[in-house]
Amino acid sequence: MNRGSNKAEREAAFQKLQSERVAKNLEEDRERDAGDRQERKQIRQDEREERKREREKARGQDESST
Repeated sequence: MNRGSNKAEREAAFQKLQSERVAKNLEEDRERDAGDRQERKQIRQDEREERKREREKARGQDESST
């Protein structure tokens, strides 16, 4: 009987540990995803600013050549 209850306790402890690991992994995934989204957002913003500078530079060249 004691052996069975120890096994049940170990199983319960194992299940709890597994649940905690899953929760931790999900949280880490969310944090990583948020970081990735922020990085992509920054890259898009940088690309827009670069295109804007190129357009302004092209306009400046057009105006000086006319």
